[in-house]
Amino acid sequence: RIFKFLLKEERKNNLQNSLNNDTDSYVLPFLWYAGEKIERVKEEIKAIHASGSKEFVLENRGGNWFNTPFWYDLLENIFQTCEELNMKVWILDDSHVNTGSANDTLHLEENAKYRPKNLRIDAIDVVGPITSGAVALPIKSDVEKIIQVVAYHFDAQNDIAIGKGLNLTNNIKDQLLLIDLPEGIYRIYFIINSDIEKNGIFSKYITMMSKESCRHLIDEVHEKLYAKCQQYFGNTFKGFFSDEPAFGNCDGQYTPESFNQRTGLFNKMHPWWDDFTTRLAKEYKTTEEEILLLLPALWDNIQGVSAKLRLTYMDMVTKLWEENFSCQIGKWCNDHNVLYIGHNLEDYDAHMRTGWGCGHYFRSMKGQHMAGMDLVFEQYIPGFNTGNHIRRGVTTRKYDSDFYASTLPKLCASLAHINKHMENRALSEVFGATGWTTGAINMKAMFNLCLSSGVNYFVPHAFSMVTPEVFAKDEIKESNENSNTPPGFVLSYYPPNFYALGFNPQFKAFTHIIKYVHRVSQMTKDTVHVADVALFYNAEAEWMNSAYFQNMDKVSTKLLSSNFDFDFIPSDTLINESNVIDNKLIVNKENYKALIFAETEIIPQQILTKILELKAKNLPIYFINSLPVKTEEAPINITLLNGIKVIQFNSLQEELNKEITPSLTFNQDYPNLRRYLFKDNENNYGCIIYNTNYTDCKFAFNKNQTYTIYDPWNNQIYSPSKEGNITIQPYQLLIIIFDKIIDNLPPILSNIQTMEEYDLNYDISICDAGKKEFKLLRSNSKAVNLNIENNLTFYCGTIKYESSFDLIDTNVNVLEIPQAGDVAELYLNGQYCGIETGITCRFDISKAIQKGKNTLTIIT
Repeated sequence: RIFKFLLKEERKNNLQNSLNNDTDSYVLPFLWYAGEKIERVKEEIKAIHASGSKEFVLENRGGNWFNTPFWYDLLENIFQTCEELNMKVWILDDSHVNTGSANDTLHLEENAKYRPKNLRIDAIDVVGPITSGAVALPIKSDVEKIIQVVAYHFDAQNDIAIGKGLNLTNNIKDQLLLIDLPEGIYRIYFIINSDIEKNGIFSKYITMMSKESCRHLIDEVHEKLYAKCQQYFGNTFKGFFSDEPAFGNCDGQYTPESFNQRTGLFNKMHPWWDDFTTRLAKEYKTTEEEILLLLPALWDNIQGVSAKLRLTYMDMVTKLWEENFSCQIGKWCNDHNVLYIGHNLEDYDAHMRTGWGCGHYFRSMKGQHMAGMDLVFEQYIPGFNTGNHIRRGVTTRKYDSDFYASTLPKLCASLAHINKHMENRALSEVFGATGWTTGAINMKAMFNLCLSSGVNYFVPHAFSMVTPEVFAKDEIKESNENSNTPPGFVLSYYPPNFYALGFNPQFKAFTHIIKYVHRVSQMTKDTVHVADVALFYNAEAEWMNSAYFQNMDKVSTKLLSSNFDFDFIPSDTLINESNVIDNKLIVNKENYKALIFAETEIIPQQILTKILELKAKNLPIYFINSLPVKTEEAPINITLLNGIKVIQFNSLQEELNKEITPSLTFNQDYPNLRRYLFKDNENNYGCIIYNTNYTDCKFAFNKNQTYTIYDPWNNQIYSPSKEGNITIQPYQLLIIIFDKIIDNLPPILSNIQTMEEYDLNYDISICDAGKKEFKLLRSNSKAVNLNIENNLTFYCGTIKYESSFDLIDTNVNVLEIPQAGDVAELYLNGQYCGIETGITCRFDISKAIQKGKNTLTIIT
């Protein structure tokens, strides 16, 4: 679609008319409701419409009105307003974040059967021989019950339990465990049905382990909305959004200890359900009596047991999430003509753990109509693409830039690519709790990071009707019960408030960004990603507690910085939905030239079997650094892996380049240049190019390519420069359309031969937020630091700089404002030259410049 209209001469300089014909909205921001009057709600909906978004996600942010007559009256007004504006509505599928409280009905005793259950462990080491001895039972609450006591011989030097477990469960008497043990060191494990109150906020949430519990959420939210508003389903009402559902086997606090759970003794609880002993025994292929003896292996290392039991358990609980929660809701939405979207909590590798996480990213969203992710809390800092960084106020929590800049957006896009019913739709929530420092530069950079990874739908966070107190009038304060932040957020983490009752001076820039994102998303949504290789999603190694395995995040960054684009492929997809044709791995519409595994000691037996099958079909397969040595079942006969190649992480690019040619190459290496190659259904190719660095990058393609350049920010098409180079600015994104030539296009501003600095004096005026008139601040002044010179540190408004200059030579086409700040608009001789975001704002002035005197106005 996009390639066809590029060929039409009348559209060569303006794509907007064609883009406006698209009925999809690729940006659907949150609209927070905190008790405001309907007139205020309608005003905010109109602001969303004015921003360029045709859809939004309604999220309740407090109060007890959810699923009450008041709530449905509100929704009726919202639906009618959206019908008038030709807009669509999504609704967060619970009364508050996180999804899973089922409108807080799990507090009721009649719903206690739907609450989660967990097992926890306690342990003590003793030294034998012991005859007629005893140890005290672990401290537990009145509702907790010890279900199994097992003693294992313990190899303290190697930190591993060995041999067969001794069942001591019947030795409990008068709060003591009576023991008789032979010589040696023994570790005694107490397996306990955990007190639900240890789950904190999750103690009154549904559990993914029960289909009936997950159905309770549907009954309390989805069914009740359908009963009241079914006439809007499939038209004005588009679907439901699940926000950060979780296994919840943690204390419910948002801390690293709470959701950074990993298999090991310190993981205090594991999700459980009444039939799990039977289920686990069946999957493990043993008896229920034996499985109870093996349960300590979920927490601690037991020789010959832990890897297999943990893998079996992980498969069981994550497939239950997939079946009971994701697919059950997805099917309900399908049956009721609406869509199902959302995301889980992915932080700190929680996407492959329980706790706050989902255990297995790909299974957790199988039933959704879009893949989902979340990029908030300053998790991504533009220009910071590898290593750890910290954010303000939380110096003890480090953020892994490799994960947030490389792995996370590729996880999301990969799921959309390999899951047929998702139709290439990948969604990211963005900006939440990043503070007012998240202006136009950071917003655009976060969007560009996702867009250049294949993400094409977005939920900006958020339009809030709670106006910041500095702007609030008395009547606004009263209507909001004197609150200046939505429930659940503190002022120091206040997220971007895009409209702020009209007080946000960057709202115009925000609308420009939204329309820009729509253009890019539309160009890629109905296309097919063209990847180079597939990277195995190695959650299994994490769960099996491999003695060594390489973090996928480092491999993600290494591949992208080496000019090899990729998708993640999980075990289910590799085993059940892949094939090899012409030496390429085929998954859905994707094909990959090779399959790569991060270094790991252990792989599942099923994956080993699949590897041997793929190898026999001549698919190139690579392990990084070393080959695996065992499966959960047994050591690997190394001769089976003959033909599987090992490449060293530090020389990955050089070694891959010997046998695999990337689908798109440049004239030299650009580790900070991201690219996303795609094609339409007629095999026309395009590519997103994004500069993740904070300096200019000048690049050229390695082959004699013919192409057209589309700048979606300015909505313009260009021809290449005569030199064949393209200069891409910091955090800038361009789209290359290959093998398309359009006559009479202006060349892209690429090779700037000379720059002349103009040290001008300005009349500087300011216009306070919410006002229309400018007032003179400084006359005939240099461009000084107004924070210092005029004490504007906390100023909120618009600043205007006016000046003039004389020009003899009119062979000028660029005006550049270095270190311009977030955003700047330029008027030259009264002619509008556009809006740009920093770091450097560069404008095309070729049509506005004139000989002699030129008047200049910069608004920022």
